[in-house]
Amino acid sequence: MGYGLIHIKDESERVREALDVILGEKGLSPFPITKEEHPTKMKAFAEKKMRLFWISTRLNGWTGLYEYRYYTNEERKRWGYTDERLAASLSGNLHVPVYRMELLDTAGFWMYNLFEEGEEKEGKVWEDPPGKLPTDSSHPRYELNRIVEREGFSNIGLCYENIPGPMVAAIENCEFWEEGIDGLDGFIHRAYRANPA
Repeated sequence: MGYGLIHIKDESERVREALDVILGEKGLSPFPITKEEHPTKMKAFAEKKMRLFWISTRLNGWTGLYEYRYYTNEERKRWGYTDERLAASLSGNLHVPVYRMELLDTAGFWMYNLFEEGEEKEGKVWEDPPGKLPTDSSHPRYELNRIVEREGFSNIGLCYENIPGPMVAAIENCEFWEEGIDGLDGFIHRAYRANPA
């Protein structure tokens, strides 16, 4: 199991507005993507040209942001499921706490950052030795679980590629989840592409 998500302590509409501003500063504008334009292969994608998101409804105080997760290192120092600079920018723009979390369970790897006012306030990275995944619930391996439970985050383990909805094409080797998504009816699909030169 592997996933990455960003949770923002604000209303989903304000998150969408902030996303428009932040990505607009990077030369990207929202557009009504069609199913035919939507990428279907994980590796046929460049974030300088297009970025794709689902924005959840606000649940337990937090709005979830799920981004199409395969990107090259053109823009980022480190490949990952989430964009650290975007999480920091959302926190600074909206003046609210923002969590960024990633997990690759088979490798025993997880990490998180908490941003406030655009600055990282806390964070941690953990990786267990391969094949040595402890079951003791007090082990640091389960620290991410404790944050999720304390904050009441919803849809943990959900990825952009698993969310069904209009204007989304099936992506190779990914199955849409029809059940088990909290607030699915209120999810907003948001596509951005580079402004013409």
